[in-house]
Parts: sequence; C-alpha cells; structure tokens
Amino acid sequence: MKTSTAQLRRRLLSSVVPVAVLTASLLAAGCAVKPEPLTAEENLARVRKDLGVVMAPQEPLTKAVSMDEAMARAIKYNLDERVKLMEVAVATDQLDLSRYDMLPRVVAAAGYVGRNNDAGSESLNLATGRRTGESTTATDKHRRTGDLAFTWNVLDFGVSYLRARQNANLVLIADERRRRVVQGIMQDVRTAYWRAVAAERLLKRLEPVEKRVEGARRDARTLEALRVQAPLQALTYTRTLVETLRQLQSLRRELVAAKSQLGALMGLPPGEPFEIELPPASVMKAPPKLDVAAEALETYALLNRPELLEESYNQRISADETWRSLLKLLPGIDVNTALRYDSNSFLLNQRWADYGARISWNLINLVSAPATKSYAEAQEELVAFRRQALSMAVLSQVHVAVLQFRELKQEFALTAEQADLDTRIRSQYVNVGEAGQVGELGVIQSEVTALLSDLRRDLVLADLHNAYARVMVSAGVDPLPETMAADDLPSLTQAVAKGLSSWQERANSVLRVKDLMAKDAAKAEKAEPAKVEPVKPEPAKAAVPMAAAPTSASAPVAASAPVPAAEAPKAAAAEPTPASTPFVLESSAKPAPEPEQVSAPAPIAPPAPAPAPITAAKQSPSVAAPVATAFFSPVIQAELGAYASHRLAEQEWGMIAKRLGTGTEGAGALYVTTRRSEDGKPIVQLRAGGFADRAAAERFCHRVKDKQRECTVRTLSAQDIQLDSLPMGKVASL
Repeated sequence: MKTSTAQLRRRLLSSVVPVAVLTASLLAAGCAVKPEPLTAEENLARVRKDLGVVMAPQEPLTKAVSMDEAMARAIKYNLDERVKLMEVAVATDQLDLSRYDMLPRVVAAAGYVGRNNDAGSESLNLATGRRTGESTTATDKHRRTGDLAFTWNVLDFGVSYLRARQNANLVLIADERRRRVVQGIMQDVRTAYWRAVAAERLLKRLEPVEKRVEGARRDARTLEALRVQAPLQALTYTRTLVETLRQLQSLRRELVAAKSQLGALMGLPPGEPFEIELPPASVMKAPPKLDVAAEALETYALLNRPELLEESYNQRISADETWRSLLKLLPGIDVNTALRYDSNSFLLNQRWADYGARISWNLINLVSAPATKSYAEAQEELVAFRRQALSMAVLSQVHVAVLQFRELKQEFALTAEQADLDTRIRSQYVNVGEAGQVGELGVIQSEVTALLSDLRRDLVLADLHNAYARVMVSAGVDPLPETMAADDLPSLTQAVAKGLSSWQERANSVLRVKDLMAKDAAKAEKAEPAKVEPVKPEPAKAAVPMAAAPTSASAPVAASAPVPAAEAPKAAAAEPTPASTPFVLESSAKPAPEPEQVSAPAPIAPPAPAPAPITAAKQSPSVAAPVATAFFSPVIQAELGAYASHRLAEQEWGMIAKRLGTGTEGAGALYVTTRRSEDGKPIVQLRAGGFADRAAAERFCHRVKDKQRECTVRTLSAQDIQLDSLPMGKVASL
C-alpha cells in the first residue's frame, strides 16, 4: 500500500510540474511587454511603401490640361477620393460579412480526453442506506471525442437580418460621403484652375515690367547721387518706384502657388511641370451663366444633397435599430441537432445523433420594454428633426450661394470695365511718353495699374467661378453620371464635360417646392373630401358684387329689382348702366354654373340715388352674366397688377392669355376699377377668377410669374367684396 501511494505521488508531480512551468513562462512573457518604438529601418520601409503609392505613375500629360481634364484627373487620382472609395469598399465588405451572421451555427469539434487513474465510483443502496462496497467504472482512461453540431437561434436570425440592413444603409452613407468629397474637389479644382489661368496670363507680363521698374530705380539713384534734381523730388520718385516694385512682387507671390495647388488637386507629384490650356479671350470676358431659378435649385438640392440623403439613410438605420430593440425583448428559441462520437468502450452506442429545442425569456425585459421603446422612438425623432433642420440649412445655403454669384457677377462687370479703362489709359500714357510729354514714371505707373486691373478682373472671374461651383455644391450636383462604361481618363473627361453642361437642364426639370406642397395639399383634399352642405337661403342684407362674363362686345348692366335666378342674365343684359359707378367688375371667363337648388329668388340690390354697387361691363351677347346673390362662399382670385386704364389692363390680360394658351385652367379676367384718393384718377386692378381651389390659383400664378410680372393669390369673402364695392366717388369713364 505504501508503494502504491509513493508511485501515485510521483505520477502527480510528473504531471503537475510541466503545467506549472508552462504557466510560469507565459506569465513571465506577459509581464515582459514594454513599448518598442519604430526602428530606422522600419520607418524607412514605411516611407518607401507610402511613396510607392503616392508617386504611382499616372497617364502621361501629353498636352495642355483643360478644366474638364483637371477635374477628371482629380476624380481618378486624388488621394482624398481614394480614401472615400476605400471606405465604400470597407462598408461593402462589412455588409458581406454581416450576411453570414444570419446563417445558423455549424460547429465541428474533435478532442482527446485522458486521466491518470480510473474514473471509478461506488453506489448507495437507497433502501438500506448501505454502500455496495464494489468500485465500478464506465469510462476509459483515454478517450477520443468528436461532434458536428447545428444550432440556430430564431431571435438571433431576426437581429442579424436587421443588422445586415443597417450595414447596407451604411454602404449608401459611405457612397454619399464620397459624393460630397467629389463635389468639394470639383469646386477646389475649378477655383484653382481659374487662378492658375490668371497666373499664366499675368506672370509673363510681370517680368518686363519688373525689369523696367528696376532700371528706373537705378537711374533714380544715379540722378540722386549727381544731384540733378532736388533731393525731395528724387527721393519721392525713388520711393514711388520701390512701392511699385513691392506691389509687383506681392502680385507674383499671390499667383505663383496657384499652379502647384492645381497639380496637387490632380494628384500630380509636387513640382512636376505641366501646361494649362488657356481659355479663349471671349471666355475670359464672359462670366458663367446660371439659368436656373432659385426655386428649382431648392428642390434639386433637397433631392440630391449628400448630407440630406445621408440623414435619410440614418433614419432607416434608426428605424431598424428600433425593431432590433423590440426583438431583443422577445423570448429566444434555440433549435439544435448534432452528430456525436465517443471512443469510450463502455458505451453501447459510440456514435449517435441528438436534437432538441429550447425557449428562454428574460422576464426583466417585460419591465424595461416601455423604456426601450420610448428610447428607440426618440432616436428616430431626433434623426428626423436633424434632417429637417439640415433641410432648412440647405435651402439657406442655396439662396446665399445664388446671391453671392449674382453679386460677384455685378462686381466682375465693373472690374472688367475698370480694366478696359486702365488699358486705354495706359495706351494714352505710352503715346504721350513716346512723344516726350510725360516722364517714364507715369508710363510705368500706368502699366502697373493696368496690370493690377487685369489681375483683379481675372481673380474676380476666378471667384465668380468659385461662386458658380458653390451653387453646384449647394444644390448637390454630381459632375459624373450614375453609371459609366469605362473609368479611363478620356471617358472621365467626356463625362465631366457632359455633366457640367447639362446639370442646369436637369435642375430646371424638377418641380418647384411650392408645386410639391400644392400637390401634397391636393392629395390630402382628395383623400378627405369636404362635406358639402345644402345651401340655405338667407334674407338679403346688401347687394354683393359678382363677376360678370366675358369677352368682347359691350353691354353694361345694373341690377334694379329682384330677379329670379333663371332670368337674371336676361334682366341684367336689358337694364341700363348708371353713368358713374364705384367700380367695374367684369370677367372674360365662362359664367359660373348656377346652383342646382335655389329655394328663393336671389335678391338684387334695389335702385338708389347713390351709384349702383354692381356693374357688369362689356357683357358678351352670347354669354350671360351670372347673378349677384346676397350670399356665397369665399372667392379665390389671383391679383396680377394695377393699371392706369382699362385698355392697359385688357392688353396685359391678352398677353397673359396668349402666353398661357390652354393652361389658364378656366381662369378669366376680372377688372376692379376704383379711384385714387390723392388725385382722383382711376386705377384698374387686374385679377383672375374662376378657380376650383387655391391650389389651382397657385398653379396659375406660378405659370404667370416672371421677372416683370407678379401674381398673388387672395381669398375674398363676401365682406371683402362688399368693402371693395363701397362708393369712392366719381370714376372717370373708360
């Protein structure tokens, strides 16, 4: 017995010592970790690797670089663009990986199990409470195991599916960020290109002027030393030359870096020479054209700005996050099955398959469910509010960009005119200088002034192009189409040129913000039709002026007695018109349809000594005027302007009707004539009526509006028209 105990101790020590040594070695190695800076060789290898990417050869520059080619090279070779492309690639790979999370787990395992003694045990007789006294075992000392297990959690599948959808939106967000970088690069390239053009044009003219100034300064010092002139006059002359030379050097410093900045944006190695394609003189004198209304740019920006689209994708992600939070509150269901193997010789079946299902639920989730849902919904609202605030900021950016472009366009016109004047003045100075009527200082100063004016004009032109690019960026304009057949440099250059020339047409094709809102309002009205109540007759309090009917022949009418509704047009056409009326209201549209049910005759204003409140002028013999009633619903009209005579108002309506053609949507002209309180002269207000609803009136105004013509929608109630019909004195006959 003693021998066996000693052997057991030796075996235990022999098995424990190696494990203890291995554990001690691992702990010692972990404690020995310390900071290790890069060595010189590693740092040099890093620099070589980075330069190999940065200085990678590009397509050779075989000709002068145009602005379109500069933009194409920036898109293809700019490192910031490459970074964003890699971010898109990483997001795409992350999406591919997240798709595998939806699959069930299939785990294959194999192992070896051993021990230094037998796994024996005794049994206990539960009836007698005595041990059996026999030691038995059912496990070998050394076993080999293996299994292939399939596990699938239904709840994890739903969560993984939502996570994959979020990653898909992250890919789109990365692409929108790439678009934003490309748009910024295009703006920087445009500005740098035009500044480089200004430098190319003016640096060649700087050198001869600098030489002349330097020569004149040497001559001035010689004259000062010889005392040919008075000392103060000589010093003043020299100081003027030095100031002129300083201006020229400052000018050179401002222009010399423009070309290098353009090369850096194109991804060229620093210092690599290249030529710039100079635009024709006509292009240098003509500013870029912006033929897009600010309203169209607003809608285009709301539809295409990368920041807004990014926030829309963030809202999708927030919505999916809400669903993920709610799914985690549900119970989890595990479905599992496995194929197993065990080499234990005591087993009856060493190979078998097992399967099962299990449901688990954290009951605390029931308590936290309301708070979780509230938090997720708050996150969604936050994203929505952030997008709405960003939309307002985008609209402001569009308006500011358009205003800055217009202001710079005016400044460029004045600067160009000043440069032209300075050039002509320089020519005069050169002529009188050659004739000996003025000194060399005056000629030099005129040349420097003309040079500075040309530079100022070119720099303002560069700023104007920068403002033009800022308008494009504020509207979210992409220089490239969504899909391209190839990504080589010539194809990119052609695509950039086509995109820059067609973006205004695309922007003009979108609906205006007001039209979008009008369509939404019309859809809401169709979805919820208003209930029409039957018209109830009311006692007549006062005559209400209504529009008469249309077109050419003149047959003025005035109401004098109550007339039934069916006979009102005839009676109105038969009665005479008073000599003077407070206002004239007539229409060139078709008469409004009569009400289907009229329980009582519509009363007309009785004759009175005062001027009659209703007059229908120029009544068409073929179209009857509608009856003026004492009650009606509010009238929607469009105000088009005020004119000094009825003839001018008619001419204006004729031009509007001719331009709109069939787009008037049944609108007709209304002429409201009053007199001015100051001088008693008449004034005719031109309005349009006959609209089905306010949305139709707004659409009409949108078609009518232009740079010289305004249009405002008004809703007139019976009280408003009664106020318009109050006597205001005698009106001059039209």
